[in-house]
Amino acid sequence: MHKTEAPSPGLSKTDECLRTQFACLLDSVRLQFDAARVALLLPDGEACWSMAPALGDAAAGVRDLLARPIADGAPVQADDIRVVEGETVWRFFAGVPLFDADGGALGTLALFSPAPRRLDAAQADRLAAFARIFATLILESRRARALAQIGSELAAARDLARENGAAVERFRKMYERSSALAKIGTWECDLATGALTWTDGVYDIFELPRGSYVTREMILELYYAQSRRQMERMRSKAIADCTSFVLDVRVRTARGNRRWVRLSIDVEADAGRAVRIFGTKQDVTQEKELLERMRRLAEFDMLTGLANRAMFETELQRALRAPRGRAFQALVLIDLDGFKSVNDTFGHAAGDACLKEVARRLRGVFKGRRIGRIGGDEFAVLVGGARATAGLDHQVKCALDAIERPVAWAGRTFSVGASAGIARPFGDDPLNLTQIFAEADAAMYAAKKRRRILADANPPDGWVPSAGR
Repeated sequence: MHKTEAPSPGLSKTDECLRTQFACLLDSVRLQFDAARVALLLPDGEACWSMAPALGDAAAGVRDLLARPIADGAPVQADDIRVVEGETVWRFFAGVPLFDADGGALGTLALFSPAPRRLDAAQADRLAAFARIFATLILESRRARALAQIGSELAAARDLARENGAAVERFRKMYERSSALAKIGTWECDLATGALTWTDGVYDIFELPRGSYVTREMILELYYAQSRRQMERMRSKAIADCTSFVLDVRVRTARGNRRWVRLSIDVEADAGRAVRIFGTKQDVTQEKELLERMRRLAEFDMLTGLANRAMFETELQRALRAPRGRAFQALVLIDLDGFKSVNDTFGHAAGDACLKEVARRLRGVFKGRRIGRIGGDEFAVLVGGARATAGLDHQVKCALDAIERPVAWAGRTFSVGASAGIARPFGDDPLNLTQIFAEADAAMYAAKKRRRILADANPPDGWVPSAGR
C-alpha cells in the first residue's frame, strides 16, 4: 500500500485538493515506470506530495540519493546500487531535479526499485517531462498560497483602515497585481438581497467588462450543466450548515472560451444563520491541462496515441472482474513480422512512422474498442460487451490485411506483416489476466509458425486453459 504524507496542520482546502491530485499522478508515474516507489520531495520545508516517507525519516543513503540531482543540477541514474532502508534494499535509483524559470531548485522527482535496471533514452525523456509538469504545478500552488497570504494581510489592513488608509491602498494594489498574476479574484454575495460584489479578477475570469452589472442568474448560465448542479448542491449545503468547500467547475466565458474555475467558498453566519457567502474564484485551466498532459503521459503511448501496457492491463483487469457478458469477451494480440528489418534498413524514424500507421489502421478496423501498444511492435485489443465477438475472426483477418498494405514514408515504400492470436473465456471459470495473456500469446506464436494463418487459443466450443490440454 502506497501512502501520501499526512496533511500538515493548517493545510488549506486548496492544498488538500492539490495533494490528492499529486498522489494520483505519482501513482500513475509509478505504474508507467514499474517502480516500487516514486517520490516528489521538496527539501525547503514546504508542504510536499510524496509516495515515500518524509525526507527526514528516510535512511541516510536515500537522503543522499535524493540530494544528488539538485546538487548536480542534472538527472542522476544509479542502476546497480545497495542502499538499505529498513527491510528494503534499493538497487536502482533515477532522479530528476525540478527547477523554476530562473534555475532555482524546487526539489526532486525520483524512482526507486529493489532490482537493478536502467532507463532507456525514451524513458529518461519521459521522466524529465513529468518533472517539468510537476515543477509547473508546484509553482502554481506557491503562487496560490502567496496570494492567500496577501488576502489575509489585506483583511488585517482593513481593520486598521481608519488609522492608516495608506496601508490599505498599498495592500489593495499588491493584491490586484497578485490577482492578475495568479488569475484569481474575490467575491461575495449578500444572501438577504442576492447582491454580488466582485473584484476585477473575477470579471477577467469570465471575460466580462470590469465593474459591469452582474446577477447570480446571469453567471449561472455560464456554467456547464453538470458543474452548475454540483455547485448548487454544495452551495445549498454550505449555507444550511454554515460550512465551506472547494470545487473545480467548468464554465464558458462571455466570449465563448472554455475554462476551469476553482471555487473556494466560505459562509459568514450571524447567530447561527448564514448571512453572507464569499470566497475566491481562480482560473485553473492551465493546471487542468497540465494534469491531463501528465495523465496522458502515464496512460498512453506517446508515439501512437494508443493505451500503454499499464493502462491496457488495468482496463483488462477491470473487464475480467465485471459480470460475465457485460465486459470481457476476448483478448487479441497482434505482433508485427519484419519490423526489425524496417528499423535496420530505413532507420528508427521509418520504424516510428510504421508504428503510427499500424496504430491508425488498427483504429480503423477495431472502431470503438480499447487498443493498446503493449510492446515495441506488439499490440493488443480488448473485446467486450454482449455479442461483441460476432465476426471477430473475420475482423482480425481484416486487421492483418490492413497492416500488410505498403507504408509510404519519405519517398520510400516498405511493408510489414503481422500474426495474431485470440483468447476467449469459457463457461463460468474464473479468469486470470496472466493466463489470458499467455493463451493469446501462445496462439499468436502458433500463427507465426503457420505463416500468418490465424490461430485461435480455444477449441470450437470455448476456451480451455493450457494446463487442461
